[in-house]
Parts: sequence; C-alpha cells; structure tokens
Amino acid sequence: MTEVRVDGRVFEAFPSFRRGIVVAKGMENRGVSPDLERLLREALKRAAENPVDLKADPRTAVWNDAYRELGCNPNKFPPAHLALLKRVQKPGARIPSINKAVAVMNDNAIRGVLPVGGDDLERAGGALELRTASGDERFTPLSDPDKTESPEPGEMIYVAAETGEVMCRRWNWRNGFQTRITEETRALVMNIDGLGEESESRALEFRDRVAAMLERYCGAETVAALLSPSSPAFRFDL
Repeated sequence: MTEVRVDGRVFEAFPSFRRGIVVAKGMENRGVSPDLERLLREALKRAAENPVDLKADPRTAVWNDAYRELGCNPNKFPPAHLALLKRVQKPGARIPSINKAVAVMNDNAIRGVLPVGGDDLERAGGALELRTASGDERFTPLSDPDKTESPEPGEMIYVAAETGEVMCRRWNWRNGFQTRITEETRALVMNIDGLGEESESRALEFRDRVAAMLERYCGAETVAALLSPSSPAFRFDL
C-alpha cells in the first residue's frame, strides 16, 4: 500500500490549497506521440501569443505571496511553473522533448498556469508527504546528480517519508534526481496544485485532463484523488 499525504499544518497555513493526485500504472513511456507533440506546440504558441503577467495575474501572484510567507524569495527561487511560463512566453520558444509523461506535465502546467509535477513510484517508496523540513533530509538535484544537499529547516518539501529523500524542494521549485520520470518509468504519481481563487475547480479540471492524457498517450491505468483539509491523504495499491 502506498500513501500520498499533505501535513495538516500546510492546510492550516494555506486553507485554499488543493492537490490533485493522478496515479498512473502500467505505463509505456518510451517513444513519441506526434499528437502529444502537436498539443505541446499549440500550448507554447498560445503562451507566446497571450502571455500571463507573472507578478499581477491572481493565478501566479498567489504563489509568489505563498513563497514569501514561507520566507522564500520567489525571484531567487521561482515556482517551477512560473519559471516555465517565463521561458515559453516569447515567440518561437521551445522546450526539450524528454519523454511523453514530462510532455503531459509541461502541457498542463502551461495551459493551466499551475504547478504540475510527477515522480516515479517505484523509486519513491511507500509514503510521499508534503511538509516542512527538519533539515536532516537529503536532496539530489535533477541537474546535478553527483551533488547531495539538505533543505533548510522549515522549508516546504515533498519527501519520501521512509527514506528522507526529498523529491521536490521549496514546495514546487526544483525536482530531485532520485524519483525523476524517465522512459523506463512504469508507474508514477502526478501532483496538480491549486492555490487561491477557484483552487479546487482548477486542480480538478487539470487533474482529470492529466489522467486522460496519460491514458491516451502512455496507455496507463489511472486513479485520481484530491487532497484537501478534509481529506489530506490518499492510499492506493501499486
């Protein structure tokens, strides 16, 4: 049995926070899908033609405010979806093709203007938790797998509770190497985070879109859930 959960203190600090969960099993993440690549190109084109004001738009400003409340400078450590949007909101922007599941994440993060991240369940262990750090946990950056660092005490982290391996630092700033999604990934969990106005409806909309895309393009079997103050954990069989 595997469990994904959000510490209750996260919801106390950010009552509007909702985390959509998609668990995908039996995936085929190798190869390419021309249709998926077309969708991603359309998302990039739309982002360039209709850029979001990353400081003033309520969907992005709420994340900058949350980071500041946590003592984290969003200009120095921008949420990953804001960094992605800043990168693609210019004519002719392109992002590298990594694999189909990552393309699904990027497409939905751009279209939804919200964080979408994922981890390989076979690498993550049986308990995945969003909580604040003690400072004893370990993090291996995706971009530098030979480096090991520790989060700052009190930092928001997404962590494999059994091993102390941090999957994502500063809530949704930077992903770790150990649970990265590769072409060999057969089971994963994706998080679709909503915060601020209409957070639940937005998280649900893009949660369901993510699930449908993983089924269509990766042949996955999916189950979905929503983590909230009244339902902070979700258990499932891998």
